[in-house]
Amino acid sequence: MTHSALRRGLLALAAGSTLLLAACSGGADITPLPSGAAPPADCARVDADGVITISAKDITYSVPCMVADAGEAFTIRFTNEEAVPHDVAVYRDTSKSNEIMRGEIITGPEKTIDYPVDALDAGEYYFNCTVHPAMDGALYVVEPSAG
Repeated sequence: MTHSALRRGLLALAAGSTLLLAACSGGADITPLPSGAAPPADCARVDADGVITISAKDITYSVPCMVADAGEAFTIRFTNEEAVPHDVAVYRDTSKSNEIMRGEIITGPEKTIDYPVDALDAGEYYFNCTVHPAMDGALYVVEPSAG
């Protein structure tokens, strides 16, 4: 193999590795709600007991988003429906530089755990699985009358 062919091969390998890392390292971008807009209808919402119920199967969360009330602590009731480890972690934003809560990693199938979350200010937050970073979603914390 010539030096230039070897160099081209190494460059192609480096480019492919970069694409693979980019594909695995981040999940979906979380778009903030327009001012005054309601969260999407397919979000899991806090119930009267202060619980949001979500699950994981096929390395995917059951919902793309969750909705909680501002100023009120709540619980994320998480069920892992498969024999692959998962958890839920909540962050201020997609940079994950400000962790709010990180739940215990559990392996199913059919194992459920409750993750307590302290009261949050109204705003858009980010959640993901620390084992599978592409599993993610938005946590919308809204004034109780807005959700």
